[in-house]
Amino acid sequence: MSRIIHKAVFNEKLYSERVNRTEVFLGRNQEEQKKAQKILSESTVGIAGTGGIGGAVALRLARFGIKKLKIADPETFDWSNINRQLGATKNNAGKNKSETVGEIVHDLAGDVEIEVFTDGITVENAEEFVDGCDIVLDQLEFTVIKERYALHRAFRNNKNIKHVLCCAVVGWAAHLYKFEHDSMTFEDWYGVDEDQEINAEIIDRMIKLIAAKFPHFPAYSELRRWMQDNNGAVPIFAGAPPLAEGILVPRTILGLLGKEYSPYAKWLPPIPQMYAYDAATLTGEIITSDGHFKNADEQKIIWDRFDAAAG
Repeated sequence: MSRIIHKAVFNEKLYSERVNRTEVFLGRNQEEQKKAQKILSESTVGIAGTGGIGGAVALRLARFGIKKLKIADPETFDWSNINRQLGATKNNAGKNKSETVGEIVHDLAGDVEIEVFTDGITVENAEEFVDGCDIVLDQLEFTVIKERYALHRAFRNNKNIKHVLCCAVVGWAAHLYKFEHDSMTFEDWYGVDEDQEINAEIIDRMIKLIAAKFPHFPAYSELRRWMQDNNGAVPIFAGAPPLAEGILVPRTILGLLGKEYSPYAKWLPPIPQMYAYDAATLTGEIITSDGHFKNADEQKIIWDRFDAAAG
């Protein structure tokens, strides 16, 4: 089965009760708050990828009262997912991620329609997936090329979509970035031909793009060693996806409401700029992602001190 639709059963009174504690933060007064909640209730968000970040974000957006979600993921749960992913349990090993997440999110209150693409994002269905979405969240694996390109082309062809948001994690850090209709394209930013075979050099480039401010520990060489020893798998610190969720969800809400600007918020400029937050160092800043680590000199100083102390 490639498509599952969980229909919503809506009860105005129950809906009002469950969003009541959130609604007050959506505007300056009650009139503005009610208007904002209505916008959220009429919004549709597409989430491509329901892993450690995408699955949790789907559940959180449903809690906000967004009443339609489109989710996509072709992968199945395995034991390595249990450290971080919504729906990853011993009983769900081998089950499709998006199908499981769709069931969990729909069971939350029953008033959110969930359209599940169990085949994931494909070149053939990308246009259909984004159709009707107000914002799209790209949480596909960073090594997926052809499908991500298709997703972003579909976004650019659909002017009703506000923008695409993405959040990547490495170590204790999360990197949030955005694509707008007139910004640099995903294809130009990645700079990889969609038919090109992924090799170590391309993976190195992509890591330096999505994690432009690399954590202090471990050394980058140790991360690459781990990936090589584990057949190209990517290590993920279990505390990082919730950090990404905590950044990505508010920016999605602000974007849907048209309040991602001053005085409500600080604007997130699109790629090649991104926001990087490191929970270990308690630092957050806007940086430029151009294929080079922004803190390479800082890392060298820290590791030189570490090696000197160890010696």
